[in-house]
Amino acid sequence: MQVHRTAIVLCISLAFAACGRIAQADSAAEAYARGNALLQKGEYQQSLSALGEAARAQRDNREYAARYMMVRRIVQLQNRLDTETDTQRWTYIAKALEHFYRTERMYDQSLALSQKKYDRLKDAASAAALAETQLAMHMPAEALATLESLDDAKATPATKSLKAIALARVGKAEDAKKVADSVELSEQAGPGVLYSAARMYAATGAPERAVATLRRCLEQVSPSGLPAFRDHAKTCTDFAELASTAPFLAVLDTKSKVSESKCSGGTSCAGCPMRGSCPSSQH
Repeated sequence: MQVHRTAIVLCISLAFAACGRIAQADSAAEAYARGNALLQKGEYQQSLSALGEAARAQRDNREYAARYMMVRRIVQLQNRLDTETDTQRWTYIAKALEHFYRTERMYDQSLALSQKKYDRLKDAASAAALAETQLAMHMPAEALATLESLDDAKATPATKSLKAIALARVGKAEDAKKVADSVELSEQAGPGVLYSAARMYAATGAPERAVATLRRCLEQVSPSGLPAFRDHAKTCTDFAELASTAPFLAVLDTKSKVSESKCSGGTSCAGCPMRGSCPSSQH
């Protein structure tokens, strides 16, 4: 009888513990969702508080911890951006923030920062970043104006590709094709440049070149970065006419040829805004 009572007490205790863990997990998930919702509204401190709550509630959840540390790093970079006087360091910080905003589809904040960066630097990279955000916000005329304000001598394959896309979107198809014909992609062209070029070829009526260039692009994207590229390609305005075709669907399954670090953040930590603060970098 004593053994039977002990077993019952043990079962009840385990049941309560399980319920406690479930409740804790639910609470952590709610805090995590709240933190991400606040982030989208640009309420960073409140977001950080909620994400921290989620991470503390489930300390073994690496996703919660990584998200909290990422947002904390972004807040630190935002604070540094306002006080940084060195142009090179300011540009590095701005690029990291810009990448984060676009990845999170926080386009209003990306637009403001991209405009500020272009006004300050007036170079091809900052013009491309600003035009990219403007295109993402369905502002092709503004993107075209940005790219046309760039000195011709500073034009690059990336800015030309985006210009062709902008021209196509405002209905200047022939002009778009002329610009597309002038684009020369080197063997060293990176995935970002190749992706813009693939979009350009699709927007200017060259589907075979679009698919071939997209394949080349995806081969150079890190394995963890492929889902983001694929998701963008599936909904990208420039690929709309190709999206349901067999060659396009097939190319989306292209495998990466890039080796990647164990944290799934890229080939190195050099360009990561979490460098020095993510869990993997502490070992």
